[in-house]
Amino acid sequence: MKAFVTGGTGFIGSNLIEFLLKKGFQITALIRNLNDLKWLKGLEVNFLEGDLFSIPSLPSDIKYVFHLAGLTKTFKSAKYYTVNHLGTASLFQSLISQNIYPDKFIYLSSLAAAGPSLEGKSVTENDTPHPITPYGRSKLKGEEEALKNKDIFPVVILRAGAVFGPRDRDFLRYFKFARKGILPTLRSSERLLSLCYVKDFVSACYLCTQKELDSGEIINIADPQPYHWDEMGKAAGKALGKKLREIAVPLPIMYLYALIAELAGKITRKPSIFNRDKFKEGKQPGWVADVRKAEKKLTFRTQYSLEDAIKETIQWYIKNHWL
Repeated sequence: MKAFVTGGTGFIGSNLIEFLLKKGFQITALIRNLNDLKWLKGLEVNFLEGDLFSIPSLPSDIKYVFHLAGLTKTFKSAKYYTVNHLGTASLFQSLISQNIYPDKFIYLSSLAAAGPSLEGKSVTENDTPHPITPYGRSKLKGEEEALKNKDIFPVVILRAGAVFGPRDRDFLRYFKFARKGILPTLRSSERLLSLCYVKDFVSACYLCTQKELDSGEIINIADPQPYHWDEMGKAAGKALGKKLREIAVPLPIMYLYALIAELAGKITRKPSIFNRDKFKEGKQPGWVADVRKAEKKLTFRTQYSLEDAIKETIQWYIKNHWL
């Protein structure tokens, strides 16, 4: 089985490639810099240098495409649309021009494209999307591009909850607070979010290759149990053997922190994952996905409890000197 993966050097992409290799897949990965393979170094992968707007000649017998490349943080909102929307369109155009028609095209989207859950209701795949940030709107545009091609390619769109695990840097800052014995809290019991451990998520990606699905299917992927931020922090504290001291953070202070982090990112030329858009997402009532469709269509069930997933993640961070 031959698969083509974009975004393979990323957190999710590298975990997916390792998983697929163990399943016997032959992988071709699109890499922007062959001198920076990151977690893929030493793996038996066919590396092709390029990007979404300059895709080299691909193997003609690719059976599965996993489109994971995307932009999650930037100083300029327009760049989200360039990569997440127009980059997706470019990939489809390249496949068509090269006369490559895989058995399945799997597009990694985000719950951000659907928007937050309102009035205590979990977001279903049939709900009208209402993204609230440029990132979410750009991912929705990417979905729309995929759906434009659903009569040409068998398309599956996976809307991921907040994915975490080894190699992820987005949650690392939060875990660093736990390492110091601190649990920042908004003291808001109603704010829930859907999480997904990366090993569970890549399993869902694989299941897409094994199931008969209608083209254009959109499927939410997350743990069926939503969690409070505090629960994640407490699990991290337990994994670290720390008794955490709760510190209530008022929303105005959280906004100021987001603004400072954003400005610091501009000074260092390294965009911060925590910015005013993330603040806007964080103050929503919840980000909870209805995942019954994933169980029905993919027979997907998470294999890791939150406690076990956090423990494994923390152990990886410590081993690799990230914590």
